[in-house]
Amino acid sequence: MNLKEIDFFNPMIIVVAILVFLAMGYIGSFNYRFEDPLNSEVILTILFSCLIFTVGVTFVKYKINISDVEEIDFLSERLLVILVLIAIVLQGFNLVLIGGIPLFNSVLKSNATTNIWRIAYPLFLIMINLLLAKYYDRKYLLLVALGALIFGLNGYRTSVLGILGSSFITLYYLDKISRKTGIIFVAVIAIGIMAIGYIASQSIASQNWTLNPLELIFYRAAFTLEVFEKIIPLGASTNGHILSMIFSSGSPRTFIGEYVLHYTVCLTSTLFGPAYLDFGLIGLTIQMLFMGTFLELLYKLKKDVGVGIYSIILTHTIIWIETGPTDIMIWFLYLLGLILIIINRNYINLNKN
Repeated sequence: MNLKEIDFFNPMIIVVAILVFLAMGYIGSFNYRFEDPLNSEVILTILFSCLIFTVGVTFVKYKINISDVEEIDFLSERLLVILVLIAIVLQGFNLVLIGGIPLFNSVLKSNATTNIWRIAYPLFLIMINLLLAKYYDRKYLLLVALGALIFGLNGYRTSVLGILGSSFITLYYLDKISRKTGIIFVAVIAIGIMAIGYIASQSIASQNWTLNPLELIFYRAAFTLEVFEKIIPLGASTNGHILSMIFSSGSPRTFIGEYVLHYTVCLTSTLFGPAYLDFGLIGLTIQMLFMGTFLELLYKLKKDVGVGIYSIILTHTIIWIETGPTDIMIWFLYLLGLILIIINRNYINLNKN
């Protein structure tokens, strides 16, 4: 098979990423955990989730036809550039109000996700990808780099991965990524993520880390999967409380830490943890089926601004594999995808063959 004919960022990349994450966590569980390696129930539940996701993708792939895609004309190049710059300025202002650089200070980091950041980050993420998708120009890559840098100063790897990952996928579908550029871009993303994670871990005064940046990634995968292992016996015991917290107030990740480990800590619990804790295997099945069908439908609509929207949502779903779908801000991005589907509803048809 010719590698040039493979679409590396179709929705099934989610399954590949899940399996890679599982493998990393399993390897890490041998080296960094004090308990036994991941049990078979964790592995089988994750494999089952991958199967359900694949069913959703396959249904849309073969049963849904897209006859055309609506072009969005009201977004001018100038407007998009202005909004990107406004987002960067807002984040700069946010850092000034915080009083320092959270990347180097764990206390500042705990207060870095302010309301200003909650506006600035999705605004930048959405507008930079729409700008690239509709009006690509190499000079706009400088805005991508600047955004990754200034949002990376918050100390969260997911922001850098969200910006660089989605921009990379957008450029991939615009056919602007050569093999050499692709290798450099991926290397920058990998190094950036490891560096931010390592620097942020070293700034936590209450912890004394001895792991190098690569070891830290395997440790985090193992620990997150261990959290999911502890969630499985508690399946369906929170009766939708986490879901209600996502769309109201409170901290779902802190609640999971208190509920599962019985002390106050903000936990990542994998893509599968929150739904399983709230609704058990049935809830997890519905979630994975929804994600499979939704992503494949957006994949079929990736034209014009649809390229940018698909890239954003795919990237953050990949991020959710570790962190878990507990962010209202990212569900807002899914809402963006839903709007795209509604706009194109007249072009979406069921294949009756």
